[in-house]
Amino acid sequence: MSLPEVFIGLDVGGANVKAVKLRVRSGSIKIEDIARVYNPLWISGKESLERVLEELKNSFLQTSKSYVISTCMTAELSDVFEDKQAGVYYVVNTVEKVFQDALHKFYVSTDAMLIDAKTAIQNYLSVAAANWAASAWLLEKIAEERGFRNIVFVDIGSTTTTIIPIVNGKTIVRGRTDPEKLVFGELVYTGALRTNVCAIVDRVPYKGLWARVSSERFALSGDVHLALGFIKSEDYTTETADNRGKSLGEAIARLSRVPCADSKMLTMQEVVEIARYIYEAQVFKVFEALIQIRSWLASIGADLDSFVIMVAGVGKRLALEASERAGFKQFVDVDDVIGEKISPVLPAYAAALMALNRVAVCEVHSS
Repeated sequence: MSLPEVFIGLDVGGANVKAVKLRVRSGSIKIEDIARVYNPLWISGKESLERVLEELKNSFLQTSKSYVISTCMTAELSDVFEDKQAGVYYVVNTVEKVFQDALHKFYVSTDAMLIDAKTAIQNYLSVAAANWAASAWLLEKIAEERGFRNIVFVDIGSTTTTIIPIVNGKTIVRGRTDPEKLVFGELVYTGALRTNVCAIVDRVPYKGLWARVSSERFALSGDVHLALGFIKSEDYTTETADNRGKSLGEAIARLSRVPCADSKMLTMQEVVEIARYIYEAQVFKVFEALIQIRSWLASIGADLDSFVIMVAGVGKRLALEASERAGFKQFVDVDDVIGEKISPVLPAYAAALMALNRVAVCEVHSS
């Protein structure tokens, strides 16, 4: 029985759907296609997921009939679903419907295993927010290939920060679900684009004084990073707080509203200083989580000086600064390991490789 040629990895989030297509031919693996579709379910509705997946399928499988698909997800947390069970059920059934002709359909679990749809629905918490487990599986492979025994992976995306410790080549996370990971410092709900500024600070510098901030959704972290020159307008891939544009001037205008002012009451320089303070507060949030991780690693006897920080995501600058302040000395950009095109879709890529590994092993055993 021949190995399928095409393996697709999906990472279905509440804001983004990411996909990677691998083609296997003559023993070599080629990354043939990558997609990232911004699809905020709370705006477009849960029904939009089927349309997005249909479009991805039509794009990825124009000339391929024999394929395998592997899915990880975080979309179940979206409040368009009554609860996580309903979210997992909807995502799994939508994937099953759209990709019904796939040779195999797998779902990544929090113990980095691939399970079928029935098992995923019955044990819904085992696949809820399991995209970190796909990343961890791949990181273990990277650790083995590159000789990195001890790694702390820090991935800061648009919305959240994921931290994965690897000791002696093995993932040793303490949390499996999102609440557990928030408790153990392995998940920080802060990101480089979509975080509401009032979730980062409760005051900002204002003309040499301190002003309490409005709790309105006036500005997001993307405005902060744009105002400071850490990202470009084209990197700001999510909606803005006021649904206006992503120019520097528009970001400054949004930030000026945080202390209930506007861009006529504050100069650009004054607003940049507000942004600087917000950014430093965001760095500290990640720093706190990393100190918690370091404290735990020290308690189990790990050599902290041996750890390599591997940074990823649109907020990797923030990840580097927080890691340096936390006392880490060695740093690797995941772009330099797997390529800058793949790193933004790392869980989807990992899910595809997990499926390839699973099917290839089965083929060897059956031959």
